[in-house]
Amino acid sequence: MWQTKRLGKPIVLLALTWALAAEAGCTAKPALTAEPSGTEPIPSGSMSGAPGGAGDTVAIVGETRITRQQLLNALLGSYGEQTLRMMMLRLAVQKEAQSAGISITEASLDRELRKASEGYQSLEDFYDARRQQLGMTPDDVREDLLYKLQLEALAIRGVEVTDAEVDQYMSDHPEEFAPKEELKLSHIVVERQKDAAHLVDLLAQGEDFAELAAANSQDADTAADGGSLGWVETDDPFVAPELLAAAAKLEIGEAAGPIRTDAGYEVVLVEGRRGSGEQDGQANREAAKREYALSVSPPLSEVEQTLLDKYDAKVLDGALQY
Repeated sequence: MWQTKRLGKPIVLLALTWALAAEAGCTAKPALTAEPSGTEPIPSGSMSGAPGGAGDTVAIVGETRITRQQLLNALLGSYGEQTLRMMMLRLAVQKEAQSAGISITEASLDRELRKASEGYQSLEDFYDARRQQLGMTPDDVREDLLYKLQLEALAIRGVEVTDAEVDQYMSDHPEEFAPKEELKLSHIVVERQKDAAHLVDLLAQGEDFAELAAANSQDADTAADGGSLGWVETDDPFVAPELLAAAAKLEIGEAAGPIRTDAGYEVVLVEGRRGSGEQDGQANREAAKREYALSVSPPLSEVEQTLLDKYDAKVLDGALQY
């Protein structure tokens, strides 16, 4: 389980503020130069200056202004050390991963995202929780998971794991590696309910689902492939829960609709169903092997510090020492 401490919404804001300040050329004055602790009255015309400067006003309260530099100083004073360390760690891990030839695939990221979002009703609910709790965008979430996977891959390189150890680990963690039912699905997405109902009628008359999907579906990613969603688990957060609930009640070869989802109105076809004995056991074994290797490797915090030491990472601003 990912245990790295998240630094919270202010950290995301601080990183953004740094970027804005750098783009605006706010480098003439050190970020931690002392400013008067109070605020200043708004001089005539102060709101009309060039945006992005260290002295431009970012907020007003009555006749008092808060400048960009004051905001930067407050954020740096509260979160600067933690944010700087996080940035340094990400650079060190990225450099080491590149040096070691470690590449994280999109498929691996997707699997990790599915795992991270377990317990949420949908992937959008998971993203929304991260946005509200931590100020993270979906891209931020994927970057966070990429860092996690790179760091873990670095931590376990060189760790030898036997088949017997994998077997024992899977036996000790049945809830984690118990196989789930999967459905092979295709769908058609349209805007109006009556259009979906018409498609169901056409299917009942013997029309081909793939041809109808190619001609009518608004899901550009699947329409060209006959609407195919491939094999999905019955609780897959990437698929609308309403669609999965409807598909779970169908037999192989049956279609149903209209089904109201966030995408519009859908028609779903169940093309296959497989249970515990037919799942990809090798994928489970690889996951168990990684988890066991992590359990016997040094703590990730030690790996992070080792990488900072290896790349001679130094904080040059004394006020940002951690």
